[in-house]
Amino acid sequence: MRKSFLVAGVAALVFGTTGVALAQTPAPTAPSIDATGSASPSKAGTKSKPKAVTFKLAVTNDPASKTTAKAIVVEFPSTLKLSTKGLNQCTVDDDTLINSPAKCSKAKAGPAGKASALLNPFATTPGPLSFTVQPYVGKNELLFKLSGATDAILHGKISGRKMTIAITPELQMPLPKTYSALNGLSTTIKASKGKNALISSTGCKGGKRTVKVTVQYGNNPGPPSAPSASDTMDLKCS
Repeated sequence: MRKSFLVAGVAALVFGTTGVALAQTPAPTAPSIDATGSASPSKAGTKSKPKAVTFKLAVTNDPASKTTAKAIVVEFPSTLKLSTKGLNQCTVDDDTLINSPAKCSKAKAGPAGKASALLNPFATTPGPLSFTVQPYVGKNELLFKLSGATDAILHGKISGRKMTIAITPELQMPLPKTYSALNGLSTTIKASKGKNALISSTGCKGGKRTVKVTVQYGNNPGPPSAPSASDTMDLKCS
């Protein structure tokens, strides 16, 4: 049902926007991204007394690259711990979270953020897509509920200090041979319960915490000039 809604909505946008499906634009440029963010408080905790951290992230993908993202990977330094242990967790299936988000209200992992993309980036007039993004704590993952141009759930699997947010195939290619291109994503991530925190600070090295963000690309329809693009951000600490 959710896929049918997505196809119908995108089809209306494709055929209702002049030039989207037919006219072609210049060749794409090499992919690149810009990642910025912050972590508060800046004063670090210790391994014995970690401090809960609010992490803000903004990722911008160069629209001239016309790339279709298949995953966003966020790698935290050794002084920031990422864990869902001991927190309220959303364990319902994707359809339930989309249709009945109140069931997971206690598992929210911060305020709503936003994301944007282009439908058919190779067209003269690509169709703009915009979403609100609500993060939730799942079991060993973060769930990102997208609402707007369509409804979807993105799963951010956590492995050690790395989180990999997979972009669903339906979002990568909403219609046959019609792809989307990520413009940007911004989100604020925080959650705590008792002594447990989603992101916690256990130290500070050299007055900064370096976070690496990588966007991995899929074919649309040919392979991109580079399979991924990365950027790092230094978050101040003391």
